[in-house]
Amino acid sequence: MGQFEINEVSDRIQHLAENILGRGIIETMSRVCERYGLRENEFRKYDVYKIITKDGKRIMKKASDCEASNYKKYLNTNRFNVPSYYGSYVDGKDLWIILENIEGNDLRDMTDELAIEAAESLAVIQNAYWNCTDTERFETYLKRIEKRYSFIKDNDVIGKAYKIFLERQLVCPRTMSNGDFLEFNSVNHEGKVYIIDWGFGGILPYSLDIARFIAHATENRATFPFYMNEKQKKLFVDHVYELLNMKPDYEQYLYDIKLAILNEYVEFIEADEDEDNWYLEHANILAKELIESN
Repeated sequence: MGQFEINEVSDRIQHLAENILGRGIIETMSRVCERYGLRENEFRKYDVYKIITKDGKRIMKKASDCEASNYKKYLNTNRFNVPSYYGSYVDGKDLWIILENIEGNDLRDMTDELAIEAAESLAVIQNAYWNCTDTERFETYLKRIEKRYSFIKDNDVIGKAYKIFLERQLVCPRTMSNGDFLEFNSVNHEGKVYIIDWGFGGILPYSLDIARFIAHATENRATFPFYMNEKQKKLFVDHVYELLNMKPDYEQYLYDIKLAILNEYVEFIEADEDEDNWYLEHANILAKELIESN
């Protein structure tokens, strides 16, 4: 129901921010919350703080080692539409990072222009790290999808198609990926799409981000509250392909994306987050298509 901020900043939190940015930089700080109901107490407090400095707005958040590493190793450059990274600080078992605060709306209400801008933001990053040899994140991902296959393999149709997906992941080109490229993790800032929240990112098969961005968006918002029509999905998919410097054959590209969409559907079936069987129904249809095309 929307984010808001409260004036709740302890001396410890202030000290953490100063350790990253330096003293005398911070003008004000506030804690980010999100309302989930109409009652006064129906909101969540996050380990996220908005900071106002003389040089602009910042966000301090509790982060994973993976997210901090992604910013330091891959994203800390002005070539990409991602938040600028200002540093980190370890406080006991907790890691805190400070990033640029990107103002704007997310992409839950898609337009043709935003579909094209999202494709451009993603393709620039993919081009920069195409065929990167870092395997750390991929190895974790591979264990996860092998476990997912063990869950679905007894389904004659979906299991057979998922095995095709699993085998393709071993040879599919890899690049820097957000790992959770949903419309909520994209911000329309002055007409440009910025990709945020890189906690699940790393060097992964290129098709994953493309597939996740379109898999859960529908014209009737059947699953997530994301609107995207078929024309916009095609605009996004085709524009990414046009911009890639190195790329598979177009038919292989489309097949890779469909395989990755199947993985998206199976993820929600496995997690028991498919109350209306939307994902199961669509996974069955897609699985049959994949098997026939293989």
